[in-house]
Amino acid sequence: MQSEATFPSSVKGVVIAGFEELLGGIRHWRVSHLIGVRDLRHRYARSKLGQLWLTLSTAIMIGALGAVWSLLFKQPLHEMMPFIGVGLIIWNYLSQVLIDCTSIFVSQGNLYRNQKMNFSVSIYSVIYKNTIMLAHSLIIIVVLIVAFDVPVNWYLLQIVPAFGLTWVGMVWFGYLIAMTCVRYRDIIQVITTWLSVLFYITPVMWKPDFLPRQYHWIIEVNPLAQFLEILRNPLLGQPVSSYAWLSTTVIALGGCLIALVVIGRYQRRIIFWM
Repeated sequence: MQSEATFPSSVKGVVIAGFEELLGGIRHWRVSHLIGVRDLRHRYARSKLGQLWLTLSTAIMIGALGAVWSLLFKQPLHEMMPFIGVGLIIWNYLSQVLIDCTSIFVSQGNLYRNQKMNFSVSIYSVIYKNTIMLAHSLIIIVVLIVAFDVPVNWYLLQIVPAFGLTWVGMVWFGYLIAMTCVRYRDIIQVITTWLSVLFYITPVMWKPDFLPRQYHWIIEVNPLAQFLEILRNPLLGQPVSSYAWLSTTVIALGGCLIALVVIGRYQRRIIFWM
């Protein structure tokens, strides 16, 4: 009877500890902002064009891949170019956040050795930095919309809850990735390799309609494909499927509740793993 009474309270305490860890990082948003801006400046130090290089290279890649894939799949260029362009930009955003989280606790270890700070600050800085980089690529999306006459309608408003769910998912999943990789360094290579594999089985360069119906489960069990859909479809003036909304909501909110238990349980050990 005593163990049964203690277990729920301990779980509740762990969940509260995990929630306070994530909330504490939000309170230190200025630190996340400074870290994110510093990483961007360091990345483009001594470069005259700076972040424009990323926009130019992405635009060139989209133009080349869109033209080639349009010929290979025998699809109209005005359909494939926006689909591939927006998809590639969103994929780079999602994958880069995950890759950065694999080593963020190691690279920013000195921040936590010298002072008491919530570890979630580093996760927020990663999301903040990559969101700024995504904002620089929005000019490409605007050009694609105008140049290929992509419809702009009320579906575009769905981008607001789509980003909300994406950021919630990024926070808890990025934290778990960072915590796992700082404890087991080999996981960094595993995640990097799997992201390369997922790129080819996620509808970034090809449309879901190209896949035979009996193999659509490949997309349905791929969480990155669902987040890609809720972010890309509104920008292309297309509706988002009910399954995509349901699955991303369950992953973002349901996964966050589970992650709070893990974060609250192991957050104090991170400093000893660095």
